[in-house]
Amino acid sequence: MAGHEGPAGTAQAATAARQGSTWRRGDLEAPPFPEVPQAAAADPAVQRETLARLRAWAEQDAEAAIDWYLRDKRLKRVGSRLLQGFAIAFAVAGTAVPLGTAAYGGSGQGWGYVLLAVAAGCKAFDHFFGVSAAWMRDITVAHALRTELNAVRLEWAADVLRAGPRTDPPGLLLEPADVERQLALVHRLAAAVRSHVDGETAEWQAEFSSSTRQLQGQGGLPAAER
Repeated sequence: MAGHEGPAGTAQAATAARQGSTWRRGDLEAPPFPEVPQAAAADPAVQRETLARLRAWAEQDAEAAIDWYLRDKRLKRVGSRLLQGFAIAFAVAGTAVPLGTAAYGGSGQGWGYVLLAVAAGCKAFDHFFGVSAAWMRDITVAHALRTELNAVRLEWAADVLRAGPRTDPPGLLLEPADVERQLALVHRLAAAVRSHVDGETAEWQAEFSSSTRQLQGQGGLPAAER
């Protein structure tokens, strides 16, 4: 199976994807689809180059999505840990302050209520805005995409190794079966990226709608934009 760029080409494509992926206004942007010239059906060199570009496009799309989710995960992880830490600290303080002041003959019950209310507010913020839940989703999607990307790369490499060095001479077009296998791997990776991203987005929308209904039922808050 020809058209493989080798480990160096794959590494360069991955590096380019990580450098080129940007997080603009919270949106995940896919790389542009490569041009497929008509000569690819008749010119062996153009055919191989086109297949290589299609593969690089699919890998860059996956790498960009992985990079986006990993960066978003870091933000959500910090937010989740801060909220959870504050909730625990204020809850402990809300219990300890009244006990401590009572031991010295004072009354810190009012401050205890305030601290417990702040602790509950931290938990409510995390729940309604889904910080911890988003952190877990980011980890799940990034791991699934990395697994699928590695699986496609391994299958591509296995086909190249099985084909051997003397098959598909550069001056001849690839066998239709070889072209179909390469295109199937490209389609599989691109479809996996879209499936995982769409699935995570659907989960976020469902969670956001549920939280919005709960907030509106408790007095209403303006809608937020992701």
